[in-house]
Amino acid sequence: MSSNGAATYADRSLNAAALLERLNEPRTAAALHRLLDHAELLAFSAGAVDSLLQRGEVIADNVAASVQELRAALPAESGELAGQLVRLARTLPQLTDTVEQLATLTNQPAFQRLLATLSKPQTLAALDRLLGQSELLAFLVSALDHLLARGDELTDNIRSAIEELRATVQTRDITPDKLIDAFITFLPYFPRLVAVAPNFIRVIEKIEPFIASEEFDALLDSGVFHPETVQLVGEAGDAFVASREALRQSPKPVGLFGLLKALRDPDVQRAAGLIVEFGRRFGSSLK
Repeated sequence: MSSNGAATYADRSLNAAALLERLNEPRTAAALHRLLDHAELLAFSAGAVDSLLQRGEVIADNVAASVQELRAALPAESGELAGQLVRLARTLPQLTDTVEQLATLTNQPAFQRLLATLSKPQTLAALDRLLGQSELLAFLVSALDHLLARGDELTDNIRSAIEELRATVQTRDITPDKLIDAFITFLPYFPRLVAVAPNFIRVIEKIEPFIASEEFDALLDSGVFHPETVQLVGEAGDAFVASREALRQSPKPVGLFGLLKALRDPDVQRAAGLIVEFGRRFGSSLK
């Protein structure tokens, strides 16, 4: 018997001799014996299939009705829930890997100690304060990163400043004790200096263009800041304020005769002489 016996039998003519010849084959006889051994099961299966086919329309209607009832019983957001279940099913492999990693992590003693520390109320309060200042922390981290990036340059600048300070201290014979005493004396004024620093910076920004101008250089060379000039302006200011306060308390109108009478006073005569001399010199400079 060849391996393609099925095709050979299909090509034969259907007659009794061919049927007997095929029944006499050992494989065909063995197959018939197996079928006869399960004849009852075959008969039951055939009956069940026949009954199922006869009730096919009824079963289809029942299935459709059940589907409709199930759809009606589901909540309105069941479509969204189904979509979430689908997305969950897609992420199950990744979630499984993550859960395995977390299980491995939680078994480590260091992780258990960390959980014990986080469970303390003071630790949670500290974390809450840190999260509340997250923007400030981010700024500090950025500033620290920038500081570390310029570490070499800052180190050189600090070294140069220390060397200059050391040279100044040696030149002026300043001992460390004097330097510490000066720092302690200045320390109480430091909070006030920090408080007025923004206003001081604004003042500097406003007068910076004037300081950089030629007019300011001319003002420095004009003698306005000479010690005698500053002292004279101060004395004149004090006298003017005292005179204004005296006239406010007891006003004294002075006419022409009162002015002539006041010229007899030696103090007034000295002031008049100063004014006359000033007028002579100032008039001479106007030429």
